[in-house]
Amino acid sequence: MSPTSRGCSTPRENSSSTAAASRENRLTTAYATPTPTTRSPSGADRPPPASGPRGERTPVKNKGATAFAVTGIPHGADDVEAGLLRTRLIAAAKAFSGHHGPQPLTVTITNQPPGAPATAPRGDEAGPRREADEPSEAERAVRFTATDPLHSFDRLVLPARTLDQLLRAVHTVEQRRVLYDDWGLRSIQPHPSSAVNLEGAPGTGKTLAAHAIADRLGRPVIAARASQLESKFHGEGPKNLGALFHAAREQGAVLFLDEADALMSARFETTSHGSEHAVNAMRSEMLTALDGHEGLVVLATNLVTSYDTAFDSRVWHVRFPSPDRAARAEIWRRHLPEALPLDGDVSPERLAEVDDVTGRDICRAVIDAAAEVLRTGRPRVSETDLLAAVHRIKATRPRRTAPLPAPAPLPVPAQAPAARPD
Repeated sequence: MSPTSRGCSTPRENSSSTAAASRENRLTTAYATPTPTTRSPSGADRPPPASGPRGERTPVKNKGATAFAVTGIPHGADDVEAGLLRTRLIAAAKAFSGHHGPQPLTVTITNQPPGAPATAPRGDEAGPRREADEPSEAERAVRFTATDPLHSFDRLVLPARTLDQLLRAVHTVEQRRVLYDDWGLRSIQPHPSSAVNLEGAPGTGKTLAAHAIADRLGRPVIAARASQLESKFHGEGPKNLGALFHAAREQGAVLFLDEADALMSARFETTSHGSEHAVNAMRSEMLTALDGHEGLVVLATNLVTSYDTAFDSRVWHVRFPSPDRAARAEIWRRHLPEALPLDGDVSPERLAEVDDVTGRDICRAVIDAAAEVLRTGRPRVSETDLLAAVHRIKATRPRRTAPLPAPAPLPVPAQAPAARPD
């Protein structure tokens, strides 16, 4: 437990002598002496045994799970005092565990004041979090920090039709308030599109486009994934999602959700398990957040077919195709920096003749070729180096075989007609 995660709050004395006396007093009181509690089979707390020397309690042996409740470290403790308190807590826990032998041990550190009754969880149940410990949405939002876009808009290479569709979708979302509120279009569409969904195969430029859009708008970007929002505690996921939108709103950032299918897949029609309730709660929170958010949300996925139909009217879909030959040539051209020592024979048009490659493949090929030239001590990167690198990347792709076709049904043998009775 670090000095910053101290459970109780006590005022710091001004004089050094008073502080020293207070320190010694706190080191010998309940702050540093864990309070063992046990539960009866009915779940009720049983009273702890009589206190031993210096206020310490003799551990109680329990045939079931044993709980070890600690009131924590005072907020006013300095680093030296906090270190002494941690050492005593650890030693007490080891002694407690050694007394009982190998069996499950639950240690609960709370911010209860001295003298308050300690409580222990039942078995392995996490239980609901106390309302007093519940962070606010603004406190949760601190973990989501906006950063400058990683890519500029001039790095984005898309077919003209796709680029036009993307810019129109972004403009419509940006002007949503004027269109739907000032111009009254909300009367015919209560749930206007509030996000731009970029769908396409991996490596086609979806992440680059999200940062490029933020760069074009002159805004920072908050990038997040579903794994950053999930929690083992029931009900925490939707709260984290709300905090993410709060952070984007407060920081004036473009919100980029990668692998958005994890947050927007179809809801369960019937829920019989807690995990299914949690999934539906996240989807409902996502719908609510998109409806109420005034900023730009950019989603990216390669599994758009898994989206819940409720998101259809709330999202502008932009399909990112694999680059054609002209797009590949332009991508090669923009991925060859001026500082990179190139032979004079390097032609982006000839490099673009290698098909079935994405922008990500081309980026990796340039880096791989440059690293190989540097490793072998040669002064310049040639077209042959770049071609060899892109072919290596294609050759090392995981092979995903198509599923085997379903076996044909076995023929049913014809049955001979039943003989007529004489």
